[in-house]
Amino acid sequence: MRSIVPGRVPRVRIAFSPTSLGVSAADLLSLTVEAEQLGYESAWLAEVAGPEALVLAGALAAATDRMDIGVAVVPAGIRSPALLAMGAGTVSSLLKGRRFHLGIGASSEVIVRRWHGAEFDPPLARVREAVQATRALLGGGREYRGETVRVDRFRLAAVPDGPVDLNVGALGPAMLRLAGAVADGVCLNLMTVAAVGQQLNEIRSGASAAGRDLAATFGVMARFHVVETEDLGEGRGIIRTGFGPYFAQPVYNRFLAWMGYPEEAKAIKEAFAVGDRDGVAAALHDDLVDAVALVGPPGRIRDRLSEYAAAGVQTAALSLLGADAAGVAAALRALAPLR
Repeated sequence: MRSIVPGRVPRVRIAFSPTSLGVSAADLLSLTVEAEQLGYESAWLAEVAGPEALVLAGALAAATDRMDIGVAVVPAGIRSPALLAMGAGTVSSLLKGRRFHLGIGASSEVIVRRWHGAEFDPPLARVREAVQATRALLGGGREYRGETVRVDRFRLAAVPDGPVDLNVGALGPAMLRLAGAVADGVCLNLMTVAAVGQQLNEIRSGASAAGRDLAATFGVMARFHVVETEDLGEGRGIIRTGFGPYFAQPVYNRFLAWMGYPEEAKAIKEAFAVGDRDGVAAALHDDLVDAVALVGPPGRIRDRLSEYAAAGVQTAALSLLGADAAGVAAALRALAPLR
């Protein structure tokens, strides 16, 4: 099926993901303002080691007039539901009625446990309860008691001025089913076109098991890692360097195998374990790079986005990989939505 809701006509909304490595927060803000002028419909941030997502989301909200703002995603394990609700309410007040999409995910053990000193397990329960508790607090609730989070006698002062969607960042079956059970939408990443259908099926399964009918407003967004270039070899090399280590991490390694690349997942895992970066890069062969990232001239990238739209992706947030802000700006203009 081409959409999460049967009968929906697929259309991809082109968004900008202001997350390019090596580009300052100030430049990302300027790029987002330009993206709005170019016709991009929304801006979706991500968070790894900075900029901090909700701080930048607030700045983008204040600097734009038309765009919706989203975050895909923040880790559930490093923020309390009260802090998530406070952040969402603050960004919403700056959007002045526009929609804010807050994506919440498990992240990885490296980020949650090693970087932030927080507990990583159990990720499914933590994401479920983070979504449920944050939704309750945004709606005026004062308490939540769960397995992994607890809130007592809290009252949100930063009440949202507009709609706030709570999405779940998901890769594999269990988290996808959770998204279908509790979220307003899903945030996808590094998936093949073929995998989108599998992912939507898991979301439907989760919704059905929870006795839930997915609304027509259930959102399916994906971040796409993009190298706009005429030199395919060079562009693929940028993806290999940046994302080979991603696929060595347990959650992404399992996801790669689940998508139909078990041999490549095994080779990447084994090479990374012994510090063999060349081995990691070799396992991320051309066909695999082309399957999980968008590399090439604008026409080639637009054709790939059309394939994802037909598979069921509704919002495509373009994370443009460039050497500097000027390179990102050039790609932003080359890939602007056609009017």
